[in-house]
Amino acid sequence: MKYPLQTQYKPVSGIAAKKLLEAIDSGGAVVNAQMLALAKHLATRRCRKALKNG
Repeated sequence: MKYPLQTQYKPVSGIAAKKLLEAIDSGGAVVNAQMLALAKHLATRRCRKALKNG
């Protein structure tokens, strides 16, 4: 499987760790505005390609 983004592994601590644990417990996700914009861009791009290719 190819990943569209470069992945980086960093330790999580402090407030970020607390937010991550809350998201995991609630079944949610932790994202910022830049990631939401990227996800929307990728989704529209894939949709356009699917429509173009039939």
